Amino acid sequence: MGRRLLEGGNETREIDMTNTEYVKSEMEIGYHLIPAHMRDAVERYVLNGTPPGSFLTCILENDFMGAAARADSENRSALFNWALFLTNHVPSACKGSTARVGDWMAAGGVEQRVT
Repeated sequence: MGRRLLEGGNETREIDMTNTEYVKSEMEIGYHLIPAHMRDAVERYVLNGTPPGSFLTCILENDFMGAAARADSENRSALFNWALFLTNHVPSACKGSTARVGDWMAAGGVEQRVT
């Protein structure tokens, strides 16, 4: 389960990782925060555990200095929004450290966790 910190507010709630459609809908709610060309990669990673590219890996591992060095111009401008998106719209188990990202990929994402 992941906490959702509402943009501009203090309210929190858990993200239900047992329901693939729910996780997908949570991400879709926040897609306006991140560049359009990154949405498919995020979805493949979260739902299936598909290894992301170097920029997205850094973002997921909470390595924002590494992410800034690897970002294209759109992603560089959206770094703050990436933090909002990850905090509010994806399960906490799939982000935050190298170990968590590795474990998430090894487990096969949400879809393998719910079967």
